[in-house]
Amino acid sequence: MITAHLTDTEIQLYVAEPETISDQLKTHVQNCVDCQTNIANYQLLFNGIHNQAKPQFDFNLTNLVLEQLPEPKRAFPWAAVLISVFSVMLIASLALFFSSYIEATITSVSTVLTATAITAAVVILIFQGVEMVKNHQKQVHTLLNTKTLQL
Repeated sequence: MITAHLTDTEIQLYVAEPETISDQLKTHVQNCVDCQTNIANYQLLFNGIHNQAKPQFDFNLTNLVLEQLPEPKRAFPWAAVLISVFSVMLIASLALFFSSYIEATITSVSTVLTATAITAAVVILIFQGVEMVKNHQKQVHTLLNTKTLQL
């Protein structure tokens, strides 16, 4: 049996989550009048806090806050547009410049090699799609299992 009394933290834990307390502490509480008195006080305090009315505003706080926020400025993504236009122009000019080489390469490639390349590309896309779905499901599972704070 424990000769020292329970600390305030142990008493609060005993009141809030009695299943987490060791059997040794439970035995001490059953035999100690001082600890039983402290537990009764904490139970009364916890019940009073739990039964207390939730504070309510007589105004809509959300609307008041939203009214004070500045309107977001929508900026046109000039950098992305310029980079995209430059990239398309570069690819088109290279394709035009090397078109005779590209045409010769495509016509000289055998059908088996073309089929193999297409099959490999499709298999890679399938594996990437499956991996994306698995990651998405994992993230959704993680979000649904997180505990939220309740006031």
